[in-house]
Amino acid sequence: MTGRQIAPGLTAFGPDTAPPLVLVHGIRLSATMWRPHARRLAPDFRVSTPDLPCHGALAARPFTLDAAVDAVRLAVREARAATGRRPLLAGLSLGGFTSLAHTVRHPEDVGALLLHGCTARTTGPLAAAYATAGRVGDLLGPERSARFQARAMRRMLPPESAEAVLSGGFHLPALTQGVAELRRHDFLAMAAGLTVPTLYLNGRTDLPFRADERRFLAATRTAGTPARLFHTRGGHLLSLTDPDRFTTLVRRAHHLLTADNHRGNKGN
Repeated sequence: MTGRQIAPGLTAFGPDTAPPLVLVHGIRLSATMWRPHARRLAPDFRVSTPDLPCHGALAARPFTLDAAVDAVRLAVREARAATGRRPLLAGLSLGGFTSLAHTVRHPEDVGALLLHGCTARTTGPLAAAYATAGRVGDLLGPERSARFQARAMRRMLPPESAEAVLSGGFHLPALTQGVAELRRHDFLAMAAGLTVPTLYLNGRTDLPFRADERRFLAATRTAGTPARLFHTRGGHLLSLTDPDRFTTLVRRAHHLLTADNHRGNKGN
């Protein structure tokens, strides 16, 4: 399936008459990782896939949380303008943290929020481990690191997912820049500011990124925001290792969160 380029670093799939989804990629990858999912979700949904700064078509731009939120905001507002409906915003890992920050700052354009693999505090040992990995990648150099990552993806992923990831390339500076920026922010505290229906989705074996999942859930519910926590088989790269299952979960999340939104609107 061929998408439509809406702007540099922003592609859309599916008809404007369908319910809108915005899918935000993980660290070092790009929006091309979502091509297998767009094939499965369109034409039932209108799927938008933005690149974050320092990734994909925006690789030349440095990563900051403000710039990443701006990239997501462009995608969300464009999806709402094109369809007349507020989208379900879904993010993986770095894309999840960015989607959370965006929705706290700009809740008016988001219908609901699906956060996958991003319920660990970014100030703890997990962030330190990723920062070390970034330094190792810097020592190896971009070409050797890219070859290593490409071999690993081909071993780990089904061909469809590996092709989608590799077509967008690996953006190694994003690991160092992204982790350094995430460590400056308290996303658990941000979660208490969410006001749209939220679903946290974690793979059962993704233990590092599940470390604070109950605290994120409780923080989101603090102000009465509808929030759910789902576990499913798989790990941190579930969306890539099993795109069929992940897209089924996205459809289910859309159904549940839309119902939560309708109930909330009736209560207002």
